[in-house]
Amino acid sequence: MLSTFPSWLPAALGLLDVVDPEVMRPPDPIVACHERLENSGVEFRKSRIPLHPNKSGDFTCGAPQVVRYERGPGDISYGGSPQMACPLALAMAEWELILQEEAQAHLGSRVKRIKHVGTYNCRMMAAYEGWISEHSYANGIDIKSFTLADGRVVPIKDTYFEDTPEGQFLRAMSKRAYEEVFNVVVTPATPDGLHEMHLHFDMAHYTFDGS
Repeated sequence: MLSTFPSWLPAALGLLDVVDPEVMRPPDPIVACHERLENSGVEFRKSRIPLHPNKSGDFTCGAPQVVRYERGPGDISYGGSPQMACPLALAMAEWELILQEEAQAHLGSRVKRIKHVGTYNCRMMAAYEGWISEHSYANGIDIKSFTLADGRVVPIKDTYFEDTPEGQFLRAMSKRAYEEVFNVVVTPATPDGLHEMHLHFDMAHYTFDGS
């Protein structure tokens, strides 16, 4: 069962009051993960990030099912094959279709490339003491910009709040990303001072709408 935190809590308090160990854990295994990815139109390679303690031994990193995500149903390049836990990979496949719908509707062009700045990093959250980052489980992705098929680049920084087709695209897509796909969406609209330049999507055991 997912835990839901009010969207105003981090903004109002600057932290999350309760650190629940139950929600700070690696993603659960998904039955027939590889078959579901194939059926979703994902090209991938099997990979591994074994469950292991971090350097200080305070928490666990890694995930039970990890893949190298090469290409999804949106036919988008990620500039490599990022490692993703199975829940994130399945979510990305679903989200790519939404992304292309919104790009076509607002910008009249499809997304060709996504510049991301990481999926796996064994660490705590920078803003909230005691909270483990979903990046520790390869269960989150940070996205810096989108390149369209017509060559335009849509960066997150300085674009998200603009009253332009690009800004409208980013906001509409992020809203749908939370409402339809991801458990956590963090954007420049989240006033933690750490997401002004990128979007963060993950599949944590809790939900948070920062769109």
